[in-house]
Amino acid sequence: MTNIAIENINNISFGDQVKCVRMYLQLSQEELARQMGVSYATVSRWERENRKPQLALLGKFYSFCMRNGIEIIQTDEKERSEKR
Repeated sequence: MTNIAIENINNISFGDQVKCVRMYLQLSQEELARQMGVSYATVSRWERENRKPQLALLGKFYSFCMRNGIEIIQTDEKERSEKR
């Protein structure tokens, strides 16, 4: 599997991150939930942004991404402006 990187994550909401990763991996919300060990309702709430993830589940999501070759790169505003 080819690694992908999602840059400028500060411009993308967590719900959009989850959906982007899920769509890239071609998973349904149920499949993503099963593979992460969380409930379908949890994934659904994240994507609808009805609930922010607890810190432990946030780490679990980013670990899931890394295991699947997806690197989420966080850049701060200063770094982005220096690249311009």
